[in-house]
Amino acid sequence: MTRKAAISDYEKERQENIKMNQEMLLALDLAPGGGGKRARRKPQSLERSAASDSEGNGDGGEWAEAEEGRGRGRKRRATIGPAALQGPARRSKRLRGESAEPTTQAEEMVVETGDVSGVLATADAYFAKETLDKAIRVGGHYSGWVERGVMERLGIQGNATDAWESEGGGKFSFKDPLGTGKPMTKRAVPGGSQSMARYVASKLLKKNPNAYFYRHTEPGVEQWTGDWTADERNVFLRIAREFGCGDKWGLFSTYLPHRVGYQCSNYYRQYVIPAGWIIDDSYMLDNTGHAVYVGKHKNKQRNAVIADEKI
Repeated sequence: MTRKAAISDYEKERQENIKMNQEMLLALDLAPGGGGKRARRKPQSLERSAASDSEGNGDGGEWAEAEEGRGRGRKRRATIGPAALQGPARRSKRLRGESAEPTTQAEEMVVETGDVSGVLATADAYFAKETLDKAIRVGGHYSGWVERGVMERLGIQGNATDAWESEGGGKFSFKDPLGTGKPMTKRAVPGGSQSMARYVASKLLKKNPNAYFYRHTEPGVEQWTGDWTADERNVFLRIAREFGCGDKWGLFSTYLPHRVGYQCSNYYRQYVIPAGWIIDDSYMLDNTGHAVYVGKHKNKQRNAVIADEKI
C-alpha cells in the first residue's frame, strides 16, 4: 500500500510538471504543432522608447530610457522621466526573492544543438531602425586597461604582461591562479569566511587587475548594490564606445568606481543588450527580450540561456 501511494504521488507531480511546461510553451508559441517559430515581438517598453531615441547624442550622454541596476535584497527602483521613457523592467525573479523560471525546452535545444533558427533573432532583425541607428556596435571584446587614475593611485603597471611579471610572474592556471607553483585549495582561505574565488581575487590587485576588479572595488571604495544611475549608464556606454566590451569586465569596471566586474557583466546581459543600446553579435534575443549568448565560448552558453538568471 505504501509503494502504491508513493507512485501515485510521483505520477501526480509528474502530470503537474508536464502541464506547467505545456503552458510555458504555449505562451512562447512553441507548443508541438506550432511550427517552432516565435513571433518577433518586442517588449512594449522598448517599442515606446525607440521613438524617443532621437533625443540622444549617440555617445551615451543623453539616453532617454531608464534602467534598473542589480543588487541583492534591494527592491527600490529608480526612474528617469515619464513611464513611457523607462527602459526594460527588472526581470530577475531571484532579485525579488522568487524562484527563477525553469529553462524552456526551446532554450535547451539552442544549447544542445546550436540551432537558433525559429527561436532567436539577431539584434538587427529584432530592433527598430531608430534603435539600431543609435546603437553602439562592439565585437565582444574590451581593448582597454585599468582606468588611468586607478592605475596611478594603486601603482599598477601599464599592461597585463608587466603587471604579472613585476609581481612575481609564474605560470597561470586555474589550479594555481596566483602563479605560485602550488595548487590553490579551500584550506588556504583564512577561516573559510569567503569563497576561494573571492579570496584569490583579493590577492591579485597588482598582478592580475582584471581578476581583482571582477570581484572587488578599489580598496576603500564602497561597492554599490542598488539600481544603476543614469550617470553610470552613460559612463558604461562611453567606455564601450571607446574600448569595446564583452569580456575583461574587471578592467572595464575600473571606470565605474562603485561597481565590480560581475555587476557590469550582468548589467550588460540583462539591460544593455535587451535595450538595444549596444549591439554585440555574441548575443541574440528571444521574443520576450531576453539576451541569449551564442558566441564562441560554448561553456558559457548554458549559463546564459536565460540571461537574467544569475547576479
